[in-house]
Amino acid sequence: MLYDTMRVEERLILKELKDLGANVALINIDNISLSLNNSGDFGIVLVRPMSHSKAGLVARILNIHGVRTINKGLAIENSWNKAIAISTLARAGIPTVPTRLILSINAQGDGVSYPAIVKPIHGSWGRLVSLVGNAEDLAMIMRHKAVGDSYSRIAMIQPFIGDGTDYRVFVIGDEVAASMVRKPGPGDWRSNVARGGIAHAVKLSADAYEIAIKAVKALDLDYAGVDLLYSEEGGYMVNEVNAIPEFKGLMSVSGVNIARKIAEYVINTARR
Repeated sequence: MLYDTMRVEERLILKELKDLGANVALINIDNISLSLNNSGDFGIVLVRPMSHSKAGLVARILNIHGVRTINKGLAIENSWNKAIAISTLARAGIPTVPTRLILSINAQGDGVSYPAIVKPIHGSWGRLVSLVGNAEDLAMIMRHKAVGDSYSRIAMIQPFIGDGTDYRVFVIGDEVAASMVRKPGPGDWRSNVARGGIAHAVKLSADAYEIAIKAVKALDLDYAGVDLLYSEEGGYMVNEVNAIPEFKGLMSVSGVNIARKIAEYVINTARR
């Protein structure tokens, strides 16, 4: 298992792999150099670094040399880039939140409905995400972003749907392992648990689960956390897909041992 920070999730997966009798090696990618000329001695590699950019790069190099990784490097990179992910899913006919890409402070905000969410193409935990009420707010946010590096000046804008409530569906292989609803905490509009969002287990409709499973397949992922939004007009829509998802909160509210299910998937993949 590759990692850069040993979080609760990685410790849980490690325990389950060992309990199932797997021979596990832990590799902290921050403590090694990686040969670009050969793969080295690897079996199935579970990729779990917090840094998605490092994770995708290392996994892609291993994939080039014939090493099977969960998830694949290109799939991690395509999911981490929210603009690429939304485009890929929309092209596959999967319902997605209407999204536009803004590339400079000169964007006119054409086709944008307000209030709207402005967020970077990379990121998690609701960081650097803003709620804007009109075109003037959008222009101000983009001017502020222009002070940063070139990536900071690229943003996605989406309509603000409902009250910020979203649904996390955890997919492993062809199955939904568990799901929860997340509601914004007091004084906030973001549902991220890291921002004080309130979560509890929920069973969604069959079509919601079908959308989540199709999203994981379209991005060529083995497993992922799929975030859905819901509106009366559009039904369930994919908002984001996380290729290295945290799951301790979902385990807590659902009672499902997700770490065990991931470990079983890894072992079954190795046996094929």
